[in-house]
Amino acid sequence: MSQENVDILLRAAEVFDAGDIDRYLADFIAPEIEWRTAAEDPDAGTHRGRDAFRRYIEQWMDSFDDLRAEPEDWIDVDDEHVFAWTHWSGRGRTSGVDAAWNLGIVYTIRDGRVVRGEEYFDRSEALKAVGLEE
Repeated sequence: MSQENVDILLRAAEVFDAGDIDRYLADFIAPEIEWRTAAEDPDAGTHRGRDAFRRYIEQWMDSFDDLRAEPEDWIDVDDEHVFAWTHWSGRGRTSGVDAAWNLGIVYTIRDGRVVRGEEYFDRSEALKAVGLEE
């Protein structure tokens, strides 16, 4: 079951990278999504529901030109959880400065859609959150 979840997330990443946010939300994100940003994020918080999650995504897309997410590692943890280590990059829309960072996300998937996401800038911390150690 969990490899199926990894496959769902791979397809979701393709749709996201294509910029089709409507399809990304409709096909891969549950209406009751709960998304927790990394504690170190300047706007750290929890976004509940598709509308709130859309606003969060759109803030990032508005902040960066050519925002790209390149998944580097996937671990199917169990029937509901997948760990993803993703390289993000883009050019600051206001500053014009290139930016790149890695982000760990622990996804909870039910019935083929993401119901929860938890972001981590620290890979070890993210793995520990799902009971794994490096």
